[in-house]
Amino acid sequence: MSDKPSRPSGVYFRREDYLGVARRLLIDAVDFPVAVLLWWLAVTLTRPLFSDAEGPAFLLLCATCFGYFVLLKRSRFRTLGYVVARARIVSLEGRPPAVMSLVSRLLFALAGPLNFAFDIVWLTGDRDRQALRDKFAGTYVVRRRASPAGSGPVVLRNYMFWGMSFVFREVKRA
Repeated sequence: MSDKPSRPSGVYFRREDYLGVARRLLIDAVDFPVAVLLWWLAVTLTRPLFSDAEGPAFLLLCATCFGYFVLLKRSRFRTLGYVVARARIVSLEGRPPAVMSLVSRLLFALAGPLNFAFDIVWLTGDRDRQALRDKFAGTYVVRRRASPAGSGPVVLRNYMFWGMSFVFREVKRA
C-alpha cells in the first residue's frame, strides 16, 4: 500500500475537437446579443414593480448573466451560441464544469475591455485551444460530440507573460 497521494486525473481531446477562433467568435456573437435581449426583457417586464429603475436593472443584469452564462451553459441544453456552434464546455476532468468555475470564467471575460482581445490572441497559440478565461477556470470548449482522446494527471504549469506569473491546472498528456 502506497502512502503517496494520487494526483487527480483529467482528460484531453484531439486537436480538431477543440473549438478554434471562428467558432468561438460565433458563440460570442450569438450569446452576447441574446443575453442583452433577455436582460432588456426582464427590465421591461419588471419596470412597473419598482419606482427606482437603476437598482433592479443592475440586479437583473447580474441574474441574467449568471443564469445564461453559468447555469444554462453548464446544463445539457447549453446557451444558444453553443447550440449554433455545436459545442459544449467541459472541465479538465471531462464533466460539466462547476458553477464557481464558470463564474470565474465569466468574471474574467467581463473584467476589462481588453480581456476579450487577450483571450482570442492566447487561444491561437495554445495547444488545447484554451482561451485565458478557460485557463483560469480549468475548462475546455469542445465539439458537442467530442470524446476524450486520453487521460493523464492534472499538473500545475507556470506561465509568465506581461511581467506576471500565473499558475494554471493542465492535463499532462501521455
